[in-house]
Amino acid sequence: MFWGLGALALLYLLWRLVLLGRMPGLCRRHGQLVDFATLVPSWKPNQYLLAPPGTTTAQPQAEAPRYAVPPERLRDALVRIIEAEPRSRILERSGDGLRFTLVQTTALMAYPDFAAVEVRPAPGGSTLLIYSRAVFGIRDFGVNGKRVQGWLGKLADAAGKPV
Repeated sequence: MFWGLGALALLYLLWRLVLLGRMPGLCRRHGQLVDFATLVPSWKPNQYLLAPPGTTTAQPQAEAPRYAVPPERLRDALVRIIEAEPRSRILERSGDGLRFTLVQTTALMAYPDFAAVEVRPAPGGSTLLIYSRAVFGIRDFGVNGKRVQGWLGKLADAAGKPV
């Protein structure tokens, strides 16, 4: 039993070391800003796209809500929410800050999920596009969708209820 636990601990340590070495490359590859107009999601179901109708050629899993606040206020509220999340960090921002990409890792195995965000003006306020996806594996057990929906729930408190 002792040797089995030791072997598991060693495998875990090796995984974390391999991932530590790969994270800079993964962040360079998946941490870039996303052009939602030309976004082509992968075939894997380990991703979640939230977008207003007609803003992307990809088929979103959910329609983005509209908020009665300026884009900068919506962006600031969302950035505060994301920065308060455990194991999250913003990797890249556009000049105006309305587009950014972040990485959030899982607690135990440190699997990275990347999310691209764009806040846009909309009639009477603003809206957003979010593309959250896992790097490893095929299935994510709904984690990316739950993450995005959780942010939307917190946004209702921070930026007001969607209109």
